[in-house]
This record gives sequence, C-alpha cells and structure tokens, in this order.
Amino acid sequence: MAEDGSGEKTEDATPRRKEDARKEGNVAKGKEISQAFTLLASFLLLYFLMQQMFFTMITEIRYYFTELITSPFSIDNAYNILLTAFMKAIRAISPVMVVTAAAGVLVNFLQIGPLFTTKSLVPDLKKINPIKGFKNIFSLRSLMELFKSLFKLAIISAIAYNILVKNIEVFQKTLHQGLRQSLVVISDLISTMAFSIITAIMVLGIIDLIYQRWQHNKDLKMSKYEVKQERKEMEGDPIIRQQRKQRQKEMSMNRMMSSVKEADVIITNPTHIAVALKYELDEMEAPVVLAKGEGFVAQKIKEKARESEIKIIENKPLARSLNSMTEIGDQVPVELYQAVAEILAKVFQDKDNY
Repeated sequence: MAEDGSGEKTEDATPRRKEDARKEGNVAKGKEISQAFTLLASFLLLYFLMQQMFFTMITEIRYYFTELITSPFSIDNAYNILLTAFMKAIRAISPVMVVTAAAGVLVNFLQIGPLFTTKSLVPDLKKINPIKGFKNIFSLRSLMELFKSLFKLAIISAIAYNILVKNIEVFQKTLHQGLRQSLVVISDLISTMAFSIITAIMVLGIIDLIYQRWQHNKDLKMSKYEVKQERKEMEGDPIIRQQRKQRQKEMSMNRMMSSVKEADVIITNPTHIAVALKYELDEMEAPVVLAKGEGFVAQKIKEKARESEIKIIENKPLARSLNSMTEIGDQVPVELYQAVAEILAKVFQDKDNY
C-alpha cells in the first residue's frame, strides 16, 4: 500500500508540498477572524457617524415629504427626487463600504500574505459530482462547520438577549422621550451590543484560526513514500545521481591525466603518492601542481609520465607535503620553494645536457 503513495500520512508537509498547495490557493485562513475584523472596522466607523447619519436621514425624509406634498406630481419630479435620494444614500454609505472592503483585504493579507492565483477559478467537474457532494455534506468537516455556526449563533443570541434584558427599562423610557433623545439612547444601546458581539466573534475567530491552521497542516501531511518520491524528483534518482557523479569523476580524472604530459617533473613517495609539477620561468611566479593522487591514481600518473618520458624523482617528505598542502592548479607553497627549486634545477640541467 505504501508503495503507491496511499500509506499512512505520518510525515509533516515538505516546503515544496506547502508551496504547491499555496499556488493552488489552498491556504489556512480563518473566516471567523475575517468577519470579526470586518465588522469591527464597519461598526467603528458607524459608531462615529451613526447619530449624524440618523439625523441626516430624518432631515432628508422631511424634505422629500415636503417636496412631494408641495410640488405638483409629474414623472420628471418623481424621477429627480428618487435619483437625488439614491445618490445621497450612496454617498452616505460609501465610507462604510470602502472601510469594510479595505478591512477584509487587510485581514486576509495579514493571515496569508501576498497571494494571487487563478487555479481556484478554473472549473472542476469533480466539485459537481453528486456522490462526492453528498459525502461532503455528512463529512466530519461539514459537521464541524455546522457546530461552529450553531455555537456562534447561540453566543450572539445570548449576548444580545442579555444586553436587551439589562437595558429594557432604558429602552422603555425612550418611548416617552423626544426623537433626538431616543435616537441617542438607541444608538448607544446598538453600539454596546455590536461591540460585545464583535468581541465574542473575535475570540471565536482566533480559536477558529488556530484550528484551521492545525487542520491545514494535517491535510497536507504526507506518507513516507510521497516524501521519498518528492526527494527523488527534486534531487534525481540516487542510482542516476551516483552514475552522474561517477562520470564527472572519470572526466575529471581524464583531464588531469591528459595534463600530466605537460609536467616537468613527477615527485613520488615512491609508491603511494605522485605529484606532477610544471614551471615556466617567463610565465609563472611559482611552480604549479598539474596532477596529484594516491594509490591507483599515483600509479596512473607515473605510467603517463613514463609514456611522455617525464622525469620521476623520489622524495618522500616533499611528496607528502605537496599532496597534503596543495590542490590541483595551486602554486607550490612558499615554504616548499627551496626543495622544489633544487629538484627543478636538476631536471632542467639534465634536459639541457640531454
């Protein structure tokens, strides 16, 4: 079962799995917290504008009733009155609409960061599968959402009922007060109720956000087989990767061996280490290591040197020092100049005599 990717989901989602889910719009997002902050922004604005909006509305209603009574009725007059009323209503509620939209965008941005994807807009026939849809209706997640909705409704109802009961006498007194005083009392009562409900929704929203993130991470969990397959896709199959490394090693070895024929001298251990050096007086500041190696590689270097009739000199301390202190392409260290210079001088002298 594990070999076909259907094993138990015990592994945390990899960064790639999370990134793929994010690209598809599958992110952990709390709807309740979004609603809470959107309502908070809306009611904060209404809190400061509520009385002004009430009195403006009353003034406008008085004006239009007066206008309708005193003005002769005609289609043009009725049209102008309705159009003016509509524009004033839009102008009155537009700040609330703008603030609500901005708050919704901001709280979603704070939850999931910048994200733009069109995959969620692409039609998916699986989503209209009646059998799958029926299963989703009675799934554990659907029951959890139903429970959350009923619980939230119960909390809101309890808060509203409690506030109304405590302020029933204040509400009754407004029946014997003037319109302006009644509106002030009612607006304060509505504000108290609204902010109490919003606070409760915000607490529920925070709990819901924690739950949604836990559920999201759980849904993204992977089986050991899936983790293994993803690693293969990202890094390549281990066998192929090993073959690739072997080819690279062989190519590097071939390049190194081909450069041995350009060396001036081979310094050996004599059997375990071989280091090929080259020095051109007019072009180089110091001798350069063209090739080096131990064991089998050292034997191959000496074989190439014999084929190219390159001088092989045994010097155990110098060979060990060059092998441990340098890499291919490095210049000979300053502390080894004297020993190397003596050997090269002898080699160049032999070449001249030859």
